[in-house]
Amino acid sequence: MDTLNRSDSDSDFMCSCCYELMVDPTTLVCGHNLCRVCLARWFLTSNKKECPTCRQEWQGHPKINTALRNMMKKIYEEKMLEREAEVMNIENIGKVQEFDRRLSGTGSQLQRVNPGEFCKGIVITLGVILIAYLVWFWRHSDDDLLIHKPVVRWKPDDVATWLTHMGWAEGYADAVHQKGIDGAVLLSLDEENIGEVLNVTNPLHERALVIAIEDVRLKGVKMPSTLWEYKALYPGRCLFLLYGMKDFPRTTLLYLFLFYHEEIFLPFLHLTTPAQDEDMPFRWSQIPPPTKQQWVVFLSNAVLLPYWLIAKLTWSLFGAQFWTSFFILFSCAFLSMQEASLLKQYILLRQFGSTWKNLKDFCKTLLTVFLTSIAWPIIPRVVCDFFFYASLYFTPLQQAKHFYLSWRNNQRL
Repeated sequence: MDTLNRSDSDSDFMCSCCYELMVDPTTLVCGHNLCRVCLARWFLTSNKKECPTCRQEWQGHPKINTALRNMMKKIYEEKMLEREAEVMNIENIGKVQEFDRRLSGTGSQLQRVNPGEFCKGIVITLGVILIAYLVWFWRHSDDDLLIHKPVVRWKPDDVATWLTHMGWAEGYADAVHQKGIDGAVLLSLDEENIGEVLNVTNPLHERALVIAIEDVRLKGVKMPSTLWEYKALYPGRCLFLLYGMKDFPRTTLLYLFLFYHEEIFLPFLHLTTPAQDEDMPFRWSQIPPPTKQQWVVFLSNAVLLPYWLIAKLTWSLFGAQFWTSFFILFSCAFLSMQEASLLKQYILLRQFGSTWKNLKDFCKTLLTVFLTSIAWPIIPRVVCDFFFYASLYFTPLQQAKHFYLSWRNNQRL
């Protein structure tokens, strides 16, 4: 009879979670008793303050029921020794310690809210939404670009836009609207009548307009003159140039010299390092070779201040593309300061330990960019656009943060 009563009473000392004799029994407000290890496992897994059996919430930091534990050790002395040896291993002890630490006085909150991390999450979310919107917006606006529209189908607004994109010819857009000059009329203009039709009084502008009209007459469409037009025609190349000029501008300039000499390199050289006698726009299909003075100035800047060249090119587009130019100029400024900081570390402070790491990062970035530039035709266009806009508009913010942290660390040293 005594054995039967002992068997019936065993259920009163069983854990509600593992259904074994409780080790360090812990009583919750709902009345259920559990092993402290079982309660710790449940809490660390679910991150919830609730009973595993009835799901009733509890507050505070549950303590071990010492009266119940002492009673069980008297009744089940040998079994309790076996259970403690079985349960209290290194892993379970660590879980109990983590459970007590998180519910102690300094960690009584389930999740401590870090204001910095909270704001960072909001910024990242808004950034992703903004990039998605930019991808959607420019994907739908690419079809309206003049580079996709034959000149003979241009309307007066298109002709005015074409003149505005040239910068120096923006003042003649009013004459286009007043006289209703469309694409067909534009193609009929020559040296004899262009001055009268567009009210051109500057002989240099008159000659430059004739050259520009001959170019569009020869090609049948407008050649890209803005970042968005160039990206619409060459998305993979544009992505490559963006990452290349940002991460390793000197190597990218060498690559352009070898493989895109007349198409990209020479126009870039003339725009960033014009000759003294270049007082008017020239025909881009017949770009003159650089002078020795241009080569000396350009190579000096390319070796010492490559981001200065990029900034000069961006400044020429500042009026037509204000915000995009602003972000690029911002990025050029921080990248130049970052290079100066690295130069100080390598030369003045003699910190050569990270050279190998920088070389590996360079090779990794180079491989990534080349794979992207080669594989972009089989990559969805939306993916290319996402990485393009992310690098263009959000990389400057990351660079500013990185530069600030590096500067703060140097100040501490």
